[in-house]
Amino acid sequence: MKFKKLLLASLTAILSTGLLFGCGTPNDEQEPDPTEEPSEQRDQRDNELKEEQNQ
Repeated sequence: MKFKKLLLASLTAILSTGLLFGCGTPNDEQEPDPTEEPSEQRDQRDNELKEEQNQ
């Protein structure tokens, strides 16, 4: 009887921990760094620099 209670308590703790940590947001989907300029603006600036160098 004591073994069953210990097993039940252990499984409950493991499943509860899994629910707490498994339902969080993943770190891979973070927003981009606000200090980094968007690629469209960077491409436009690069094109302008190339045009200036060609003249």
